[in-house]
Amino acid sequence: MTRLTAVTDRALPYVGPALALLVGLVGLGRRSLDVDEAAIVAAAHGSFTDVLERAFSDDPARAGYLAVLQPLVSWNDAEEWVRLPSVIAAVVAAVATYRLGRRLAGRHAGAAASIVLATSLGVMGVFRAVEPLALALAAMVLSSALFARAVDRGNAVWWAVYAVSAALLPLTHPIAATALVAQLAAIAVGRREIDLRLALPAAAVAVVESGFFLTATVIDRADAQDGAGPLELGDIAVGLGHAVGWNAVVAALSVWGMVVLIRRTSGGEGLWKPVLVGCLALVPLVAVLAAGVALPVYPRAALAVSAGGFALAAGIGMVAIPDRTLRLGAAAGVAAVAVATLVVGAVREDPEDWRAAAALVRRQHTPSDTIVVLPERARFAFVYYAPELRVGRVGRGDAVSVVVAGAPGDATAAARAVVSPPRYALLSQDTSGSRLVVQRWVRPGA
Repeated sequence: MTRLTAVTDRALPYVGPALALLVGLVGLGRRSLDVDEAAIVAAAHGSFTDVLERAFSDDPARAGYLAVLQPLVSWNDAEEWVRLPSVIAAVVAAVATYRLGRRLAGRHAGAAASIVLATSLGVMGVFRAVEPLALALAAMVLSSALFARAVDRGNAVWWAVYAVSAALLPLTHPIAATALVAQLAAIAVGRREIDLRLALPAAAVAVVESGFFLTATVIDRADAQDGAGPLELGDIAVGLGHAVGWNAVVAALSVWGMVVLIRRTSGGEGLWKPVLVGCLALVPLVAVLAAGVALPVYPRAALAVSAGGFALAAGIGMVAIPDRTLRLGAAAGVAAVAVATLVVGAVREDPEDWRAAAALVRRQHTPSDTIVVLPERARFAFVYYAPELRVGRVGRGDAVSVVVAGAPGDATAAARAVVSPPRYALLSQDTSGSRLVVQRWVRPGA
């Protein structure tokens, strides 16, 4: 029994990363690319220099992610390969969460936090998609883990390594810069424990670089035309749901974990630890609320990066429960939601099956037909699966195939704008998922 306990204890650091890898790889290529994923893959095509030039000019928020994705796309742009960087980011995030949790509250807390993050419903989609937020979340936790190590070690080498990691944060995604805010807050409250002669120059390097990059991103984002609407309370609620993995047990454990960390401080000593964790969880929300006042934002997706802070707090709270039965019950609650998540994800229908839609259009297409994809930005998803078919903006020829992404009830109204009835009449309508419609319009008498 003692030997089994020792083996289990040694395996703790690897459970979270192993789960992250398993969850990420399962069904990686089953779901077709969605509109956003296909647009990112399209942007990654071309030479490395051209891709980065276009990114910094048109969409600096994705520049760092495109730099990672471009070599992979050049080699193989299949669904499994273009999603692989997000799976790797999930493993890195799980490893970094363990390291940070261990440094803050012990190895068992680190292992629990790593497992909570790896199995979170809120980030599962991010970790299995062509999505810069996966890279951002991994960078946030990794930079914070390096920060904590630099605080403990207190030497110039680790502060230099931390400075590099913090300076790179906004290159993964602008929301990742909130981790730098968390680290600055930790420095402010822990200034008596932290060597400011090393910490302040390291933080200054990151602040200056982040300031320049975020300014460019804000200027670019101000006139973005990508469908982001005004900030709504419902979107914030959904975003926070993603952050805690839609798990009430994780939310409760997060609160208890913060209480535990605060109780462990003594006369202000160690206060930087709960400040760091709390800010990792809550500063992204503050940033989204502030940005949403003047800029179009996507809070439902962006707030998923708060999962790192909530997972850390929940892991610390879980192992700090004094009653063994209650502690096992909390772990079972987290596990039950995680298992249910995996099952639901495995059987859930793809809402936009672009692979099937492209195959359907290909079967019914003739040389005298035209194809229109609505909305315009959705054409990348169709072209990804049917690169040999030419997509136009208006209907011409003997027949028109119109592929409409969105609510099926609005498909006919959207298609009428490009086929101009009564020149064409609707012959058939098929669905490829719950939010993708393929219509066949023909010219009467043709």
